[in-house]
Amino acid sequence: MVEFDAYTATMRGVDVGDVISLLFESRKAGWDMRQGRGHHGFESRVGLRDETGSEAAAVAWGGEHGDLVMVEVKGLPSREVVPAIRKRYPEHAVTRVDSAYDLDKPGAWEDLLREVVDVKDQFRLWGEKRGDWDRPEDGRTMYLGAPTSVVRTRLYEKGKQKEYRGLGHPDWVRLEVQIRPKKEAREVYNGLEPLEVWGASPFTRELAARVLKRELNPFPAGTVRRRTSDEAALRHMCYQYAPHLLRLAADVGSWDCVGLTLRDMIARVRRSEE
Repeated sequence: MVEFDAYTATMRGVDVGDVISLLFESRKAGWDMRQGRGHHGFESRVGLRDETGSEAAAVAWGGEHGDLVMVEVKGLPSREVVPAIRKRYPEHAVTRVDSAYDLDKPGAWEDLLREVVDVKDQFRLWGEKRGDWDRPEDGRTMYLGAPTSVVRTRLYEKGKQKEYRGLGHPDWVRLEVQIRPKKEAREVYNGLEPLEVWGASPFTRELAARVLKRELNPFPAGTVRRRTSDEAALRHMCYQYAPHLLRLAADVGSWDCVGLTLRDMIARVRRSEE
């Protein structure tokens, strides 16, 4: 299963107290809130720690960004918090989203590393190894994409991280995509599901095909062309009536005939209104 593992959203003109309350409401385990120092141009910041004592969420506001509020969440709490943010603030912009796939079985590292290296070579990507690969007791990491890239992936041995060693899952491996959408793409990404996030680039779609066995639609994370109102309306029509259109295509035999059928239906409707 593919799940969100990190999410950063920004909203304008919202009440900071309401945002913080939403974080508490969305997570049954609760938080320990700590006042922190502002950063990235924000004047104020509060961090929220989970039951392990690690900061797993934060809210920042004020300063040079005016009425902009930024909320960050990472790790397991992302799975509870992201749906809550999307429901309460549907117009938010996404500045970062991570989507993770976990595999826990003997040989998982070798299997996934083979696919990652193949994709690296296929797309001539920049790569980087982290950790001690000669003595991998503390875990290894393989990155694809530069730190400044809009799209980046990492494969790492999650079960060997210090905080998870006690669980007894040394074969637990995670393959994760990290997306930092640009401009208009930030609005597109505020509604994508964890699997759809892997459509950010040709190489992440290739990884999805190889590892997840899924062929994904492209969702470019760089600057994208803003849809016109007509395009938005047609997209909504296709989303809303896809089952009907597919049945019509099966009935009439081809998509060319679907177009002709719809043309005739529109003509009849217009004549009836005259």
